[in-house]
Amino acid sequence: MYLLFCCAVILLYLLSRILNRKIKLGIWSISVFNSNSITFRHPNEGKLKKPVLKASDVSDVRAEFVADPFIISHDSKLYMFFEILDKSSGKGIIGLATSTNGENWAYDQAVLKETYHLSYPYVFKYNNNFYMIPESSEANNVLLYRAENFPYKWKVVNELIEGKYVDSSIFKYQGKWWMYAGRSGRLHLFYSDKLEEGWVEHPKSPLISNNYNITRPGGRVIVDKENIYRYTQDGQPNYGSAVRVFKITCLSEKEYEEEVLSITLSGSKKELDWNKDGMHTIDQIKIAEDKWLIAVDGHKLENKNYFLWKLDRILAKYFVRLRINKKCS
Repeated sequence: MYLLFCCAVILLYLLSRILNRKIKLGIWSISVFNSNSITFRHPNEGKLKKPVLKASDVSDVRAEFVADPFIISHDSKLYMFFEILDKSSGKGIIGLATSTNGENWAYDQAVLKETYHLSYPYVFKYNNNFYMIPESSEANNVLLYRAENFPYKWKVVNELIEGKYVDSSIFKYQGKWWMYAGRSGRLHLFYSDKLEEGWVEHPKSPLISNNYNITRPGGRVIVDKENIYRYTQDGQPNYGSAVRVFKITCLSEKEYEEEVLSITLSGSKKELDWNKDGMHTIDQIKIAEDKWLIAVDGHKLENKNYFLWKLDRILAKYFVRLRINKKCS
């Protein structure tokens, strides 16, 4: 009897530990603001007062968070592509929101989903075609997508680089294509004469090694006249802590030099703020001569009950399967 009692106490203790186990999650959201110039320094608090897009705005997917915003303008309308962390799969998919004025954004739908994780949807236009290079390291390739029906339908047109590179960031400079890509604390640089093929690694690459503060790309590379600026995530002391900016001072097929400018984004450290614990992506598009539209993300770390968090993901997966079965019946 005593042995049964001891076993029951131990089981209750273990069950209590399981039910009360905590998990710390970064809840990411997206904000957009206007600027009179390219952003080199942290914007004032008023501009980042509240996000324009949150997980709760996503209506067709059970989203844990939204992050990695990239904006493109087309036919007097603004399109924002971003990562949705899908609770049902635990993987990222690409979502879309739209705006006519850059201030008010409406969630549209998920537009790209694969069997592998997707994020960082680096979207751009070239020769009247819309392209996207999302982060697809889980597929072991840097993949180039082209819109078959912008903005909703995308198809892989080529595998640019093989390997588990993250947050690849492409730009064109002096008639040549260039691309930064992060990998295990290293910053790699590639170039090509053609967008869809012929990519080779720069002789100075990796440009930086054994550094998690300045090697993972953190947003669109800006080419403003002869000036080039790259933005990079600071992954310490924790993932998504801040964004830094560098100015490229020398770029050719043989040479590369850059200089650090400043920390551009960081967490507010204020308990109630949506970006209290860090920021890690910035996109900037020029919408007028002295007017830029800036999209950023930020996160707040929250302690969640692990059991309830896991249950929520299981239920999300169940409801997805239920929806699929209803469609097939």
